[in-house]
Amino acid sequence: MKLNCLIVDDEPIARNGLAEDIKEFDFLHITGLAENAFQALQFLNSPEPIDLLFLDIDMPGLSGLDFLKLVRVKPIVIITTAYQQFAINGFELGVMDYLLKPISLERLEIAVNKAKEWYLLKNQESVEQEKNDFLYVKCNGKYEKIRFSEILYVEAANNYVLIHTAGKRFITYHTLKGIEGQLPLNQFVKVHKSYIVSRGHIDQINGSEIIINEIHIPLSRNFKDSFQKSVVSGKSLRRE
Repeated sequence: MKLNCLIVDDEPIARNGLAEDIKEFDFLHITGLAENAFQALQFLNSPEPIDLLFLDIDMPGLSGLDFLKLVRVKPIVIITTAYQQFAINGFELGVMDYLLKPISLERLEIAVNKAKEWYLLKNQESVEQEKNDFLYVKCNGKYEKIRFSEILYVEAANNYVLIHTAGKRFITYHTLKGIEGQLPLNQFVKVHKSYIVSRGHIDQINGSEIIINEIHIPLSRNFKDSFQKSVVSGKSLRRE
């Protein structure tokens, strides 16, 4: 198991020095080096997934923190910076760790081991989840077994969730987020704040609409990028 790493830093000495230190850890693989946020975005949009991002804050054009605000689906992030005052902002954006330059090898080891443990935990959850091919939902006082392969799409409606299959609609008192957590990532993708669709049942993509079994489902602008990465490029995305 190796984590694909991307280093983003506008200072060549800092960038290359961190790359040399990363080589000390056999579970890390450097996929790329970027000198600004725009180059980093190109790496994140490439077919090869980035698992771990080492990100500087003070960069020309777009700061590291502003970059994180723009990236909807992001890898594990470790901030590398000379500025201590941005730590709270970084953790509010969900970063794994915050390293102050100059970074010692001992401090780097703590951060990357933390990232490794988190990566293994999340992937183990996905593996366990995908061992089953069905879920149970409570409908009208009884539990219904629904196979993932039968689900066309899932729709949120006030305090209820509607699970649509080709032959039946199941209505359950649940949240869309709760149902999403039970669905395998490689088979389903969220396309709107109120809709999750089965990747295998998509018949057509027409602009801002997805057509499944002659039903037109909206594709929200907020989910369009992640949808294209997941469905068009065929990648399975991590949940945030």
